[in-house]
Amino acid sequence: MNIRWCFLIPLLAAFCVPGLSLADEIYTLGVGDRVRVMVYGEDDLHTEAEVAGNGTISIPLLGRVHVLDLSAREAAEHIESRLERGGFLQNAHVNVLVDEYRSNTLAVLGQVNQPGRLMMDGPMTLTEALALAGGVSNDGSERVILLRTERDGRQLRQEYNLRELLDVQADNSEQVPLRNGDTIYVPRADRFYVYGEVQEPGNYVLDRPLTVRQALSVGGGLSANASRRGLTVYRQQPDGSVEEASVGLDDRVQDGDVIFVRERWF
Repeated sequence: MNIRWCFLIPLLAAFCVPGLSLADEIYTLGVGDRVRVMVYGEDDLHTEAEVAGNGTISIPLLGRVHVLDLSAREAAEHIESRLERGGFLQNAHVNVLVDEYRSNTLAVLGQVNQPGRLMMDGPMTLTEALALAGGVSNDGSERVILLRTERDGRQLRQEYNLRELLDVQADNSEQVPLRNGDTIYVPRADRFYVYGEVQEPGNYVLDRPLTVRQALSVGGGLSANASRRGLTVYRQQPDGSVEEASVGLDDRVQDGDVIFVRERWF
């Protein structure tokens, strides 16, 4: 396993802690979810219900109330409004709790160990979903892309740095809650190659901005037989061809670059 993930995957599992308030708020009710509805000071109006196929639950006095795609808080506010508008209560205070999560799913794709669809058995965060997908694979990037369809149909794309996200979580800051229908995509990590007269030739993950000089140090530095003027960088072009690039030691390395150091003749 790539050493950089040896500590990240255990951390992912460590952060799988249920009951985050923001995640609870963002989870939307779906068909099959079971909820408890409690009305403050009105024990007779307390009820337990399952979200029916038409997206409704049965509430005393109100009959069928539509709650599909609402969070628990939004559902409570909707029921409060209905009770007040119907003249049943003044200043109604309603609490909705989800007892069983049965409806929400999301997809985890790309460079994870177990890609596929996950059932959200409750509020879930980005790192929890990655942990349930087996963690990021050896070829995976530290960039994680979240794709979401908003209620108005807009497509939302957000990108996160997994290392930074874990650092934020270590400080007990808010995590990234997920919604029904979200797609998480982990792209292949950018890589560069160092060959020729270097101490440790091979391919390396380009997980941060690097200059050619820094890339050579990642490869262990020049060998005793290296020619200091015999440096060539081969770079893939937009048409797919590979050509020698005119770059210096302080220029940035790009994904797929091959850095070749020639042997000195004397």
